[in-house]
Amino acid sequence: MIDIISTAVCDLRKLQAMSDKEQSLMPLVPEQAAILGKCASAFYHAVKEKFNCMAILQNVDEAVSFGSNTSGVWHAEKRYSLKLSRTVEVSVWKDDLTCHQVEAVVNAANEKLKHGGGLAQALCDAGGPMIQKWSDDIIKQQNKVPTGTAVLTFAGKLPCKYIIHAVGPKVSQNPSLKEVEYAAPLLYNTVNTILNLVVHQNITSVAIPALSSGLFNFPRDRCADIIVNAIKQFHELRGFQGKNLEIHLVNNDEPSVREMSRATRAILDPTSTSGSYSWAVKSQNQTMTSSSSNSSQMCSLQFKNIMLYLKKGSIEEEKVDVIVNTIAQDCDLSQGLISGAILMKAGRKIQDEIYKKKKTFSKAHVYETEGYNLDCTTVLHTVCAHRTDPKARQILHKLILDCLKKASALEYKSISFPAIGTGNLGYDKKEVAKIMTNAVAEFGDQYTKKKLDVYFVVFPTDSKTMEAFENEMKGRKRETPEVHHDVTSFASTSKKNTASETPTLEIQSASSEALREAKSWTINILNASDNMTIQNNHVMYLDQRDHENLLSLQKKFNVCIKEFFRNGKGGITITGNHSHVSCAATEVESMLCKAQEDFARAEECDKLYSVVRWSCKDVPWIQTPEISAILEKAYLAGLENRVFNNHRFNLKSLTVIDNTGRVGSMKRTCLLAPFKSLNNSYYARIPVSGAKYFDKDIKVVEDFGHRIVKVEKLENIVLKQLFEMNMQRLKHKPKRLYQRVSAQFCDLICRVGFQKEFAPPAEQKCGSGIYFSSTVDGAIKLWDEQEHEQYIYIIQAQVLTGNSANGSPELILPPPLGKDPLDRYDSVNDSKQTYVIFSGQQALPEYLFICAKSSAV
Repeated sequence: MIDIISTAVCDLRKLQAMSDKEQSLMPLVPEQAAILGKCASAFYHAVKEKFNCMAILQNVDEAVSFGSNTSGVWHAEKRYSLKLSRTVEVSVWKDDLTCHQVEAVVNAANEKLKHGGGLAQALCDAGGPMIQKWSDDIIKQQNKVPTGTAVLTFAGKLPCKYIIHAVGPKVSQNPSLKEVEYAAPLLYNTVNTILNLVVHQNITSVAIPALSSGLFNFPRDRCADIIVNAIKQFHELRGFQGKNLEIHLVNNDEPSVREMSRATRAILDPTSTSGSYSWAVKSQNQTMTSSSSNSSQMCSLQFKNIMLYLKKGSIEEEKVDVIVNTIAQDCDLSQGLISGAILMKAGRKIQDEIYKKKKTFSKAHVYETEGYNLDCTTVLHTVCAHRTDPKARQILHKLILDCLKKASALEYKSISFPAIGTGNLGYDKKEVAKIMTNAVAEFGDQYTKKKLDVYFVVFPTDSKTMEAFENEMKGRKRETPEVHHDVTSFASTSKKNTASETPTLEIQSASSEALREAKSWTINILNASDNMTIQNNHVMYLDQRDHENLLSLQKKFNVCIKEFFRNGKGGITITGNHSHVSCAATEVESMLCKAQEDFARAEECDKLYSVVRWSCKDVPWIQTPEISAILEKAYLAGLENRVFNNHRFNLKSLTVIDNTGRVGSMKRTCLLAPFKSLNNSYYARIPVSGAKYFDKDIKVVEDFGHRIVKVEKLENIVLKQLFEMNMQRLKHKPKRLYQRVSAQFCDLICRVGFQKEFAPPAEQKCGSGIYFSSTVDGAIKLWDEQEHEQYIYIIQAQVLTGNSANGSPELILPPPLGKDPLDRYDSVNDSKQTYVIFSGQQALPEYLFICAKSSAV
């Protein structure tokens, strides 16, 4: 049996190793490109949440024009959105502000409110002369509107109720770094004033452009960062007061839209794969920037799950998880331009900490400290050899790798490097560019975790170093071979375009099985008929806002959307024109994924809170399931600090510092039994092999014409503790049972355990609970075939069935044992072939068997 399994695994992996890279690039015909162009954000999100894959669209803007409206009418384009809370949503739009549908629009005004140019004039022309008259009345009363403030007027003929006239800072045509830094707080104040006006006027939706970046010359990238950071801090200080609000970041020029999209993803949702990659693709499809380019544009390269960006900037101003510093052997940060700038921004405490680290690790080449006043969590200080050292180049290469490995181990999402060695150490700039890029490429080949953004940051005036890195990255792009292949379902009707013109979709994943599932799902969604059914029991968790969005999708795509829930299975059906159905289905899948993740996150918080709690008498608000879970996950990940609500939590010293500098102590209490991190988390999926992991029942898979391609051990510290507690309560030995699940729920079951929403059987003959089969063949028969999935997923579990009674369809709890309604059976069954439990804590997932269907091998 083991030899058969080993051969199956070996043969399939060899086949996949040869084909996965080719299969990841999929040419799109114009109609398919148009579909993805209309719902790109939803598509990225669904692919990530369902399969943990990254999707990249290339040349889709050109393809969309084939299917787009050519009447000349401007159409609003929503590029990205996320919720800061259940009541506040931030989104990025490409649209004309004069016709954008919100309650209030923001005008980029001057201190005298003379709307004679740019956006101000466009709004006045569209809204009518009353806008200027109302503005003049304000100036008569208060002489001017100072920079950093804003005033409110009605909107005239505009399709909104109010205009907020906001006065941002003005800088010279080519502003110096010092001038920009002086103006930055004024722009922050402007945005803060806008948000205060919105809240106090009970405005429910507001459109904000890239203030000061037009006629006022403020750098576009810094403008985007400041606006988004201001929104984030306003939210963290609870300025929105729980009110419902949509914040639209709206511009009609592509560079501003791109920068707003980048900043929103990087600052508000740094873990978002889909967001970062949709922006990165646009960067990749453009010509590489020259050393004289605007700093808002970035060169980029991709190495599997690593995105490498080259940008102009000051390393001490980076807003990332990790900043890398280069220091002298004696660890004196005042030596050198880079370390000196970091010392000045971070404050003296960073120097004190590194001296302490030097005493403990006197021969270290990388020292880790807190970020202190820097906009990062951690600083990695590297000690690099002078170029005259015979091993200097090997040392530099290893330093880059070590920093990347540290960032990976702590599950950080972003890291910024300066051009190490190009200053006092005397390295050749071209050589540094090559060594650093090679190190990232080498690490990228081995890196299998979630996306990591890597930035090479070159000081704005150092044009020679920028040119060296640009040339190295250009060379890398030219060396990357173009992939030509035929995917029947896509290429049969496509035009014969060149590789640089053909719209394509690339899907990437560390798992070949997940890659194939994502591709199969994509083909199914793009080739939709006039009627599509999406089955997902999380439809019951859609809230009022979601149902409003469904109504909006009906109108937007001219389709009919209906929800259903019958016989324990729920979902949504969509009917209409097939391309419109595809668009709506993609948006619905994303919506259901969001509901699914919200449900899983709540379960995760509750389960963590059941076994471990964080407390602090000085900060009582951390003693909630949500905040306690955030701290616990950061603690298990090995993070030293976590900052939110203006408090810095040190997870190693167990202290908390508020914004006044007052220090308090925290406590981590394990309620059941002490436990430590499991691969920087509380759960993990670990590939396994060998006889001890297989049961004779698995042979049944072969009898059904399928083959096992992978076995994973599912570990979860929290679920194990809760299961063992229930085992003591029930005083019965667990049974080894099986459940067949869909691909998108494998990771969720490992993370939060079994839920009835994850795997409803074809028929609920025994009641509304969590179903298991006593055999593998029973599991294959009990659950419907997932037509579009490439593999069969079976989870082996230990299940506490305890005292079990015969089941019946109407049961929502086990039947009572006797007259006492509180004294019930532990489970129900169907002739002891199928068992149903009604609490997820009675089951512990142990192994996941991934089996290839006979048609997939």
